[in-house]
Amino acid sequence: MGGPTKFVIVAGPRTGSTFLVDYLDRVPGTRCWSELFRNDHIDLRRHRPSDPRLQDIAFRDAQPAEFVRRLAADAKDCRAFGFKLIGHQIPKLGSQLIQEIFGGPDWRKIYLWREDLFEQSVSYALAAKHFGEGVWERTPDEFRIRISPKQLLECLHVVQTTYFIIESVLANCDGTDLLALNYDELGHAPSIRRLLRFLGLPKAPAGRTIADAPRSGLDFKPGPPLAARIENYDEIRRFFLNSRYRRLLRHSMPATAGAAAYPFANRIRG
Repeated sequence: MGGPTKFVIVAGPRTGSTFLVDYLDRVPGTRCWSELFRNDHIDLRRHRPSDPRLQDIAFRDAQPAEFVRRLAADAKDCRAFGFKLIGHQIPKLGSQLIQEIFGGPDWRKIYLWREDLFEQSVSYALAAKHFGEGVWERTPDEFRIRISPKQLLECLHVVQTTYFIIESVLANCDGTDLLALNYDELGHAPSIRRLLRFLGLPKAPAGRTIADAPRSGLDFKPGPPLAARIENYDEIRRFFLNSRYRRLLRHSMPATAGAAAYPFANRIRG
């Protein structure tokens, strides 16, 4: 197949997708935009195209397939290019573009997911509280929240609905053009090498391995455990142990290890 490799990162919220965008964007000859289909703006990350229509939300929403084709033309000199989609953004692509991306082998699909839905949902709540809705950079490790069981259930439902949307379109993919990556794999060199091989890219940015990421400003580290992030962790734990989500608590810290294990937490404002 001639021409650049086209890829899309299809992700749930809080799965490390921003890290992956920035990492791939530093691979020589590769361009990786961020969220092209956010409601409020087109997030091209570090890139500014010459065509003004590629920063025009009205044009994007009216002609999503043409919008992506123009972006592809802007990256024609790259070895590979792609962007990320958070699941709830998929309907904005329209049926034509959904078919182009997910219905054939022309686009490589990277499915980024997170096994622990409970931690993912807490991370979602933390980001929404710290940044406001729609901004999904890494939340500072010191930031904590007080959240009601109802609010956390709502976050769980949002996360699960996002996966349902993603999986409905991935079901049309051929297994050869789809690579699944778990959030926990992003910090491991073998997983990143597997991803780069899947995309036909050089081994790592500037010849480096993922182990060199701290020197390139791309160190990937999961956040602190739940007991360090939720001020009312014991209340949340009691509630969810009496729900069908109790299995999701298996990786989280026992209630007795909460505040005592994290003395810094008493200095943090929720």
